[in-house]
Amino acid sequence: MFDAIAATGNRVSFENKNATITVLPNSHIALTFDDEKETPVVVSRMQIEKGLGKTVLPIRKTPEPDCKWQEVSRIDLNEFKRRSAYYEELRRVTKKNGVGGVKIRKAVISRVSRELGDANPPSPATLARWAQRSNGHSKGIASTLVSPRRRRSSSFSQEVQDYARAKIDDYYLQLGKPTVQYAYDCFTEDFKADFDGSVKRPCRETFRKWIRQIDPIEVIHCREGRRAAKAADRNAARKVRVDRIHERVEADAANLAIGLLDSEGRYIGTVTLFAVLDCFSRSVLGLFIKVGRGEDSASVIESYKHAICPKLPEDLPEEVESDWPMYGVFEKITIDGGPGYVADRSMAFVINAGSQYEIVETYAGWRKPFVERFFQTLRNSFAKSLRGYCGKYTDNSNLDATIKEKAVMTLPEFRSALFKWVVDEYHHMPHRGLDGDTPYRVWQSQAQTFPPFVPADMEELKLIKGEVKFCTISGSQGIHHNGRSYNDTPKRLTSIGNRLRALGKEPVVRVEYTHSNIQSVNVVDPFTDEIFEACVKDWRIPVGMTEAEFQVKRQPHYKDKGATGPRATKSSRTVKDANQAHDARMKEVGPRSANRIEPDKLFDEVQRLRKEGLHGLENSKTQPGSVNTRTYQPTDTDYQNDEVYEDD
Repeated sequence: MFDAIAATGNRVSFENKNATITVLPNSHIALTFDDEKETPVVVSRMQIEKGLGKTVLPIRKTPEPDCKWQEVSRIDLNEFKRRSAYYEELRRVTKKNGVGGVKIRKAVISRVSRELGDANPPSPATLARWAQRSNGHSKGIASTLVSPRRRRSSSFSQEVQDYARAKIDDYYLQLGKPTVQYAYDCFTEDFKADFDGSVKRPCRETFRKWIRQIDPIEVIHCREGRRAAKAADRNAARKVRVDRIHERVEADAANLAIGLLDSEGRYIGTVTLFAVLDCFSRSVLGLFIKVGRGEDSASVIESYKHAICPKLPEDLPEEVESDWPMYGVFEKITIDGGPGYVADRSMAFVINAGSQYEIVETYAGWRKPFVERFFQTLRNSFAKSLRGYCGKYTDNSNLDATIKEKAVMTLPEFRSALFKWVVDEYHHMPHRGLDGDTPYRVWQSQAQTFPPFVPADMEELKLIKGEVKFCTISGSQGIHHNGRSYNDTPKRLTSIGNRLRALGKEPVVRVEYTHSNIQSVNVVDPFTDEIFEACVKDWRIPVGMTEAEFQVKRQPHYKDKGATGPRATKSSRTVKDANQAHDARMKEVGPRSANRIEPDKLFDEVQRLRKEGLHGLENSKTQPGSVNTRTYQPTDTDYQNDEVYEDD
């Protein structure tokens, strides 16, 4: 594998630093780092071969300087699929990194546009520009989506196009396989009757072009029946041919009826396994274990990251003996229409990693035959060896015990057993689809010719998480998410919140998280778009704790709903005696409310006080119980001085 990457100009990641290779005599190479502050180093062939897959990782040539995460809309995803079809066909008929001549490109455009039913195919010059940009870019054909696409508008109104498609349904998509000429003749007669002479009628070739835009399987279904369409779909799946590793991988998820417990023996749920399989070598590129049923984008992205990143020995369970050399960016990944796989963030992750995708129908296992066969082998060889496995969910009604009652393994124990089976058994077992060879040997042989690559922005892709929400910064307390508080040590969250408030904005930030590890979340700085980590403030939540484990852990430990425990104070003799003494004292004191006075007595009392007040005004001294209302005027004797003072 050293000879495959030891070429001047090739790119590698050496100890997490991107560098360019320069070949030297005596099987030595010089590494010039992208960071000019780093001093170039010279390494030997032995050092390179020893560090391959660990400290030395090949990367694609000439990566673009801007490798930030690219948000991809649904329109971009459709355009990405369209351009990929032209680009892949051009790569198939030309030499490596070539664009072909004009005749070749015209033939490619004609063939692909006919298969896709593309009404606006690219020109030969446009296809050449796509190929030139994709060949030298780490993101492949996705790099051409940056500039907006100009589309030619149809010369026919939307009303005419809708009318023509309705007539195609009436006259062409019918049993008996009517010809295009018959459908067009019927369309012409109806068009003359329904439109006046001022509306332009589409010609026969335009009518045929609109027919080609319909899904071929749907055409067969309408013209030949459901059974013929299903047979054609199966035949299309049998034509899958792969010539090298990473050319095609398949991804899918499967539910295993085996219950898991947490570290304290509480039941947390069943297993959903996400797998990424290389179709040429039948090797497992990536696995991810989720507690609970359902496919979510966060779990899908975690399986993609596990497939692309190298598996270091220290990352594997202790009981695993062999190594796991399968990793790298795949050229195309085949997925079904599951909600987690077709989510925008999952598909955007594939595009940003430099790969392409192909979506097939859900519940059509023959369209993903390799990964479906792998799951069947996993159930028969691995899952059935576990006493707690209850078979498929359709067989659960025949069980003597429930999944919860048969649960005995924790999540780390199940992960250790699964990885042990994949790495030490499955990869080293003879495979019938490989003519008796093993996935491990086939991968090692292919990796010498087609070395695996990692994305130039691999470290940034590792930070991507599938779930997104917006949280409010609560002063110096950080953010609150799912009943937990998160904050960062440098107090960057607090600084961002204060800055947003100073600008008159709400202190809201974008937060990315996953249910597989709730110990930390990623926060996007709204001013710099940088991603930084915020950790949970609860020290009882370790690294790697799942959401299912946390929810089970914080459940109440008492059985009677609403009761928190016995009240010992209520039955205390001392408390009872004190309460009785208090009640007796209150009876002795009596009520504190004032006695009501009759109106006549109240009037007589007021008259008496008035008389005493008038009598007090005549005397220099105020009688006790009366109020003196005279204004006080100080005299000279009050100052103990007979002199006259001027007013201030």
